[in-house]
Amino acid sequence: MKKLPLILIFAASAFCLIFSSCSSGNIIRPADSLLSPPLYYEEYADLVEAFNQKVNTEVIMCHPQSGDYRSAIVVEDIDSDGESEALVFYKKTDDPTVARMHLLDYIDGRWISRNDFNGYGTAVESLRVDDMDLDGAAELMVTWNTSASKVLSLYRTLPRIGSYKEISNENCFLSELVDIDGDGRKELFLISQSNSTGVANRVAKAMKISGESVVLLGETKLDSNISSYANVKTEKASDEEPMRIYVDALKGEHQMITELVYWDSSKSELCAPFLDPETMTNIVTLRYEPIGCADVNNDGIIDIPVQSKIFGKGDNKLTIDTENIYLTEWTDYISSEFSVVAYALINNSDGYMITLSKNELDQLGIRNYRSQNCWIVYNSDVEGNSKGEMFSVLKIPKEKWNPKTYGAYISIVEKDDGVVCVYITQTGKSFGVSEELIKQKITKIPS
Repeated sequence: MKKLPLILIFAASAFCLIFSSCSSGNIIRPADSLLSPPLYYEEYADLVEAFNQKVNTEVIMCHPQSGDYRSAIVVEDIDSDGESEALVFYKKTDDPTVARMHLLDYIDGRWISRNDFNGYGTAVESLRVDDMDLDGAAELMVTWNTSASKVLSLYRTLPRIGSYKEISNENCFLSELVDIDGDGRKELFLISQSNSTGVANRVAKAMKISGESVVLLGETKLDSNISSYANVKTEKASDEEPMRIYVDALKGEHQMITELVYWDSSKSELCAPFLDPETMTNIVTLRYEPIGCADVNNDGIIDIPVQSKIFGKGDNKLTIDTENIYLTEWTDYISSEFSVVAYALINNSDGYMITLSKNELDQLGIRNYRSQNCWIVYNSDVEGNSKGEMFSVLKIPKEKWNPKTYGAYISIVEKDDGVVCVYITQTGKSFGVSEELIKQKITKIPS
């Protein structure tokens, strides 16, 4: 996507003045009835008039709900001819169930209507503009949204005839634009549902522009027991795996996994190594809280959190006095193997994590006092019995937080609803626990 696109952005209040709202009856109101001239209205009044004349009906403007473009009108030089094109997203008042896209071209000082496309949903989820095949003219990727599904439509510019062509429509749960095979050209990465074998399966697809059509580069099956998808992160890896795509996915309300998808250049195929082919599930990255993958040690490699519930005393594990505290291992997946890069106790509800060394797993214990939003970390013997409290971590509600009242506490994480702070005991200080050490060990949960 161009770094500095020329985008015409109208604020919501400006749209209320210019275009019809859900209750208004006019496409455009006379200029003398405006309370104040909206941004760029005089400069682009002819664009609005050209759209008005071509559509010739009452409309409701609609804008993309996510992504880089959040305006109902986008003005940009899409086909690289030195002149601007305009996209207008709208719905007809007599047919509000279908979102539409209207395209206009600026030629010889006039806005000329080129195309009008019916969308595949009641709303516009997102717009992306990018030259996928490096031919000098950008493609338009519009995701249409309904309450039940998303449809990604791809529109190709036809500069020779000054028009646009719809070349692909794909039902999907999510989509990204990445150079997955490392050839310098971007592909569409999709996760969708396949029923080709009579069984509903989730699949990841990579699709590539070839000429004036879209071809399937590769696909691979994923875990189908997914409630929804959350974050998507990418990283450049190696010649054998040019681009890695990490997708955090919710299983139910709380459990989460990470799917890893990449292009294997040696085999020329799309791979998802975490799927068990026998159970068709991904359990190797399972955690019991919705904690997303992140680069926790800033080495450029995305780390996947994996959790295990820890109980009991001794057995070379951190001892826990209450249930529902988990040891999180931040792991890298390199050369088909997982390696642990950090250990942590994560308080997901309060938004912080305590990073521990491997030795500290054998030496420390923790108690969870839920009613007080407090975790107490203590030194333990080989049997897991407390030898003295080291420090406590608690969250103070925002309305109660006062630095004077809590002067003995160290403020660690400030959130909208409160402050996470730490109190170091004398026992902790005697073991070398300092404010500097605490600020290194206790941080926000990385995103």
